[in-house]
Amino acid sequence: MSNHLAIATVTEALRLFLSRNLAPDFPFAVQVQARKPPVEPPTDPATVVTVFCYQVTPNPSQRNRDAPTRGPDGALLSRPRAALDLHYLISCYGDEAQLVPQRLAGSVVRALYEEPVLSRGDISAAAAQPFLAGSDLAEAADRVRFTPTHIDIDDLYKLWTMLSQTPFALSVTYQASVVFIDGRAAPAGGKPVLRRTVTVLPGGRPLVERLLSTPLAGPPGATPVEGPVPRDHALVVQGSGLAAAAVWARVAGTDIAVPPDRVRDDRLVVQLPDTLPPGVYPLRVVQDIRTEAGTTLVKVLDSNVLPFVRQARLTAATVTAGPALEVRLDLPVRDDQRVELLLDELAAPPSRGPHAYQLEAPFPLGVRPDPQTVRVPVAGVAAARYLARVRVDGAQSPLEQAADGTFSGPVADLTGMA
Repeated sequence: MSNHLAIATVTEALRLFLSRNLAPDFPFAVQVQARKPPVEPPTDPATVVTVFCYQVTPNPSQRNRDAPTRGPDGALLSRPRAALDLHYLISCYGDEAQLVPQRLAGSVVRALYEEPVLSRGDISAAAAQPFLAGSDLAEAADRVRFTPTHIDIDDLYKLWTMLSQTPFALSVTYQASVVFIDGRAAPAGGKPVLRRTVTVLPGGRPLVERLLSTPLAGPPGATPVEGPVPRDHALVVQGSGLAAAAVWARVAGTDIAVPPDRVRDDRLVVQLPDTLPPGVYPLRVVQDIRTEAGTTLVKVLDSNVLPFVRQARLTAATVTAGPALEVRLDLPVRDDQRVELLLDELAAPPSRGPHAYQLEAPFPLGVRPDPQTVRVPVAGVAAARYLARVRVDGAQSPLEQAADGTFSGPVADLTGMA
């Protein structure tokens, strides 16, 4: 742990470290100061090294290691902790004729290369300063490491321009990582535990590989087919690991229980409720697990997600005033669903091509006789007989086929329109 004095403690510890390591290299006194580069450089024969913390940034790899968490009642469970990187500009001043700044820079680089990690001794010595009384960085588990950084000419120019009216001096830059600052709030203690139970169960999560459709009234053993699931069809789930103590199909936020006689390890047959509107839905298989102790863990395992299409059939189309076409489906439609009517003319004369229209119902649908009826304006539609399809949230109603393979219905008769 470390408190709010951590940044200042690192700077002072770095100053003390450099003072201790530079002194043996020079026959004259070297002053190491924790300050900005001076506006007026020291005059000869003064020899000075300035240590300036010019930027503090979040550490990208550690910033969420100890993010504060809270329980359902809002109680703090873990102490908030900020992870920081400190950026230092170390500038050297001295007699240019004797290349003192360059000798100082070399000594700084050598010292920080040999000992890149701050010692607890230097940190404790820094914390002994009166203005750092109360610093606890020396007790922190994480050590602070200094790494040389590269600044290109453009960034170096910006940095020294930021130091208004300060002449450039030979400098090196270092990054100190990682410095943690802990929050002051005390987290709540853990709840008492009466007993601990660890249960190991064989197997893994159920896997859904394909979603198919099969008629509810079809012959036993009929092969399911790819495609949408109308009202008179069941949804067939194929995969592995599907059998369990109890199995549920989660569709549109609702869990549908699958009867045991329709459950196999590689297949489920799910009868969708008649109240499920047409549209595209994600399906997930959820399972109960029974342990050896006789305890049932409810809905603890879930599968991957695959989508399927719930398809409505158009059962009637009646022209009403407006003009409008009132279409009736065999499934309910919610008020917030998008509904489109697709019309394709039947038996168009050879002198012209068939008319085709894509019309939208009002959104939201508003007041209707019942949820299975939708009213679509057809103003501007040519008087004729049309094949009619209804698309609800992307799920399109099917067409009927005649014996010769052509489409024969459903038909919307608009020949009486003016």
